[in-house]
Amino acid sequence: MRPAPVAATLLAFSASALLLLAPPAAAAGPDVDRRVGDPRITESSGLAVSPTHAGVLWTHDDSGNPPLLFALAPSGRITSTTRITGLPNVDWEAMAAFRDPAGRAWLAAADIGDNQAQRPSVEVDVVPEPARLGADVEPARLRLRLRYPDGPRDAETLLVDSSRRRMWIVSKGLFTGTVYAVPSSAWDGTLPDRPTARSATLVPVGTVPLVLVTDGTVAPDGTVLLRTYGDLAAFDPFPVDPGGRFLTPRATGGLPSQQQGEGLALEPDGRSVLLSSEGSDQAVLRVPLPDDIRALLGPPPATPSPAATRPSRSPSASSHPAPAVVPDREDGGLLRVGALTGGAIAALAAVVALTVAAVGVRRRPANGNRGPRRPRT
Repeated sequence: MRPAPVAATLLAFSASALLLLAPPAAAAGPDVDRRVGDPRITESSGLAVSPTHAGVLWTHDDSGNPPLLFALAPSGRITSTTRITGLPNVDWEAMAAFRDPAGRAWLAAADIGDNQAQRPSVEVDVVPEPARLGADVEPARLRLRLRYPDGPRDAETLLVDSSRRRMWIVSKGLFTGTVYAVPSSAWDGTLPDRPTARSATLVPVGTVPLVLVTDGTVAPDGTVLLRTYGDLAAFDPFPVDPGGRFLTPRATGGLPSQQQGEGLALEPDGRSVLLSSEGSDQAVLRVPLPDDIRALLGPPPATPSPAATRPSRSPSASSHPAPAVVPDREDGGLLRVGALTGGAIAALAAVVALTVAAVGVRRRPANGNRGPRRPRT
């Protein structure tokens, strides 16, 4: 294909996207919830609220660091570390904390980062949350080795819906993110009594119109919250069956500026989100949810007893209607970008400039030179 038509297509897409962008609702000003000052944490990429320890947040470092989960007290001090034995931290980018149907608390670390899109498989490792905070060493109780059906890709978002007993990964695409469900044959919400490894192929279930998704979480009622570097979007419960759906946000909101905002967690009262950032001595911000997003969330559930069983729930049992989708189209729905959030404007403007510059540039010879790689984020 000659470069001129490609450039023209990208220009048309960029122009259409800029015209269709709707500014998200502005979020209320943030407060500093705590500051991550421990020198062991310089790249807080994932964030989760402890299911059992009041006021505790869990986080972890990025690639190349020890496979440690850190418990952060309200003061920001590390009160506990959990080392997952027998595996490296290749590129930990997300985590989740949840209860299983028996009420037991678990922590999941997602080794899913792949900036060069070349890993043949990625991994999610699940360990028990320590009943007492201290130094713990745990082998992964469940190790999920996961492959993408459409080739390797970068991702920074792990979602766990403990009520529906399902798990998803969302890729970090430049213009959109693909949502992949973990098959129930690999994880059905229960955890084995002894260390177990399972392999599975992820199931693509839809696409979200967000630029560079860096984290997400699932509210108790099934509402999905996803963040980018500058925006927050709320979705109906994600589907689990295969499909090329275009999943549109029910509401969006702007997020405050951070050095490199990546972590997202929902406060137990459902009124605010917590945001972490990569970098040394970074603050965890508490941001009140915009009214239109908060209105989508059901009331917070009563605190379950340790032995409480949470029944499985299908999307039809949710308080929300079925996920908003756009039928499959030959053009892949690329021009349906009205749902893109405000943080996309700069990226789209950059594409316009790059495609203008690309017009008239000769195609590179087929010598294996793929050009510059996207810098690590």
